[in-house]
Amino acid sequence: MVDVSNPAAWVAPRQSVRDILHPRSVAIVGASDSEDKWGGRLLRYMLRHRHPGALYPINARATELMGLPAYPSLRDCPGPVDLAILLVPRAHVRAAIEDCVAKGVGCALCITAGFAETGAAGRADEQALVDLARAGGVRLIGPNCMGLMNTHHGLCATTGVVMGTLDRLPVGGIGMASQSGALMGAMISRGVDIGAGFSTTVSVGNQADLDLNDFFEYLIDDPKTEVITLYMEGVKDAPRFTALLERAAAAGKPVCIAKSGRSAAGAKAAASHTASLAGAWPAFEATCRRWGVYLFETIYDLLQGALLLQRGKRAASDQVAVFSGSGGGGALLTDGLEAHGLAPAELSDATQQAVAAVLPSTHRQLPFDFGMLNHAAAPDPQVAGGAIGIALDRALHDPAVGAGILLLTTQPGQELVVQAAIAAADRSSKPLLFVQGAGNHGDVARQMLRAAGHGYFDSPHDALKVLSVLARRKPPPPSAPPQPGVSVAADLPAGFLTEPQARRLLEGAGIPTTRWRFAAGADAAAQAARELGGSVAIKAVSAHIVHKSDMGGVKLGLQGDAAVRQACADIAAAARAAGVDTLDGYLVTEMWRADTELILGVQRDPDFGPLVMVGAGGVLVELMKDVQLAPAPLSHATALAMLRQLRCLPLLSGYRGRTPADLDAIADVMVRLGALAADPSARLRELDINPLFIAGPRIAAADARATLA
Repeated sequence: MVDVSNPAAWVAPRQSVRDILHPRSVAIVGASDSEDKWGGRLLRYMLRHRHPGALYPINARATELMGLPAYPSLRDCPGPVDLAILLVPRAHVRAAIEDCVAKGVGCALCITAGFAETGAAGRADEQALVDLARAGGVRLIGPNCMGLMNTHHGLCATTGVVMGTLDRLPVGGIGMASQSGALMGAMISRGVDIGAGFSTTVSVGNQADLDLNDFFEYLIDDPKTEVITLYMEGVKDAPRFTALLERAAAAGKPVCIAKSGRSAAGAKAAASHTASLAGAWPAFEATCRRWGVYLFETIYDLLQGALLLQRGKRAASDQVAVFSGSGGGGALLTDGLEAHGLAPAELSDATQQAVAAVLPSTHRQLPFDFGMLNHAAAPDPQVAGGAIGIALDRALHDPAVGAGILLLTTQPGQELVVQAAIAAADRSSKPLLFVQGAGNHGDVARQMLRAAGHGYFDSPHDALKVLSVLARRKPPPPSAPPQPGVSVAADLPAGFLTEPQARRLLEGAGIPTTRWRFAAGADAAAQAARELGGSVAIKAVSAHIVHKSDMGGVKLGLQGDAAVRQACADIAAAARAAGVDTLDGYLVTEMWRADTELILGVQRDPDFGPLVMVGAGGVLVELMKDVQLAPAPLSHATALAMLRQLRCLPLLSGYRGRTPADLDAIADVMVRLGALAADPSARLRELDINPLFIAGPRIAAADARATLA
């Protein structure tokens, strides 16, 4: 007897993911003639959107359903079955899987819920289903999902109620894999509203066998998919996910992701929803940005952004051209740019001259108010839409403009505005976003935008959110070049390092530190202070003390033997009060007058591995939370880009008379830190440099702590 619970007993699957999504025959296990039941709805959807192969309804109590012969079980189907859709009660799912194995089905699509998402017992039952299926060569999608759709194959294998409202499948180039079936349905529904078309959409449910990565990989390779959209709650197999991000970037396919679990409460909800563990958001975000992913807050933003990208539109910068039929509406829209990290574009003199025939001299700078247009101006035979088309076309072609946004109001002739705007948008590689602010007065214009596949937004805020993502996304930087050498002293112990040990670790990676000496006692500390000269700082050294300042283990600005000895005595007393009877000694360091302080660090995420952090440092680091993360190792260009995204960048750039910092030198330290993090021989688990002192071109680590494996 084969032990199906042993993966070694699993046999090679009968079908690839591509085969599964292009089935030649489909069986609906639990089909019904009542559309009040899921089995009836799905059968009706499959009949309405008929794929080219055989369709077998399975129902033990029926001989015919909706005009098709019905069969008691899968085993009774007269022909082979590639895809079996399971809509039976939970108690009957195992028997259905056994029938799939016996029939030689390629894939079982399990809509039925009540497994891993319900707890430990459900997880065990779910794993038993996987073991049974894989031992028989059957792949499993779900359970607890809402099926899939392949529009180019005529396949509507989903229970999503939106399919009952469609006369034809929304064919297009947007591919989707979603950990939520309901949200997949919502995106399809909204996509139909705005004119978006889909290639393949898959609800992965609990991902017991086939998971989101499997369908992500398919979408990368699928020639019908032009843009990939993912709704995620957690990451299974982060290394594979990261490799797929890299593959998609190499293929030039945009990847758009909306992920829940950004907050602690959101992560808990995601885990309970589909039995996924949501990874830490900062690590996920940093990894996605490394590979040029478009990250959206909501699935609706995700869809709108994907539609623009699928039409080939790319924001050239964060400078936005605002157009409106209302001066007030245009002004409010312009006011909203800054809050979304965008800025109003300034048109060149050449562009202002190019619109001189259609706009008076007082209104040739953005935002454009269409109420001021001269509609008697001579038309341009290359631009449709008269004066409106000319104004839009000239502005969108200005090099300073990265994207455009048009607010439609209850102006007369709105349809003519939309017609002209569609023509201008089609002539530009930049996105032009339409905001329909006219209520029911704008229904005809909505129909025009839907038919043209341009989409539209119902609120300026939503449009600005999407435009912000499109404009601020950066293309993947080149891979990090060969990294600087790292030399880690062999005598550094595992576990938490004392500060002298952490400084030796940094210096082995070529990272500068403030001048320092280790002193075993007060006399040696006084001698060290004399050698360093000037004012010094004295710090407690003990592997049992992590936060030295909090327990009185740091004394600053000391001069003279007496002051140094007294500081050592005070530090020893504070350590005893904190429960540390004996110190290893004292660290004596030179004092600096820093212009700016940064924090640098390494975080090792359990899923995504080591990441380098840079941010505003010093005592306010946790309050300001002004940090950037990127996967290690880093290129110099990536390190510079991280620095330039900090809110505290002005402090590094000569703010209020300060000497500008040497950003290249700081970036070099970050690159070296990344090399240290990525080198397995370094054994680095965690590291903080706080602060990194910066005084003009001079930089040095003033404090460090680290943990080695």
